[in-house]
Amino acid sequence: MRKPVRVLIFLGGGWHDFNGFAGAMRSLLTPQNFTVDVSFDPDSLLRLAEMDYRVVINYTSFLRPEEETPVTGGRSLTENQVTALSKWVQNGGGLLAAHSATVIGESPAELRRLLGGSFLSHPDPFAFTVYPLPEKHPITDGLKAFTVYDEFYIEEYDPAVRLHMVAVDRGTAYPMVWSRTENKGKIVHVALGHDEKIWNHPSYRRLMLQSVSWLAGREL
Repeated sequence: MRKPVRVLIFLGGGWHDFNGFAGAMRSLLTPQNFTVDVSFDPDSLLRLAEMDYRVVINYTSFLRPEEETPVTGGRSLTENQVTALSKWVQNGGGLLAAHSATVIGESPAELRRLLGGSFLSHPDPFAFTVYPLPEKHPITDGLKAFTVYDEFYIEEYDPAVRLHMVAVDRGTAYPMVWSRTENKGKIVHVALGHDEKIWNHPSYRRLMLQSVSWLAGREL
């Protein structure tokens, strides 16, 4: 039997059900021979290599100073924490920036560069269809277009990222899934994923499982 792959789900900020997301991901990954840890402590990013993590799933939503909402974990990352995360990725780590991970608040700009983009805005949730692009990739293998009821993220992104899925709002297509490489490491961003309505969607779960597996260098 293959050795389990260690995954850290890193959480924190506001506006989201962090524990709910962690539970949904644990139920998805554990049966597939992943060992899943969960942390709200930003300093856990300083110990990624020491703890032998292969993949970090970052589900955070950091806040600007003027935003007043209950916070779980940190409000932002420090320069040391972002530098540690970036170096870990460069040395071969896999980073999955899930949903609001691109809401970086007052975190250093290096985090935005590492992720390949950042959040701008979203309208109220509505039903929309997510379309895979024609180019084949392990992240989207076997996925067809699927419809979700979710927050529609509008994001700025580096033109160098590799787009995998898009969705259309008011006549304009926006990225929903992208990837990029960083030296020996890999990054995936999945913009979908606000609450349990999508966490339990079969196509979303397949997308997340295939993303984690690709980041870990593992075939399903």
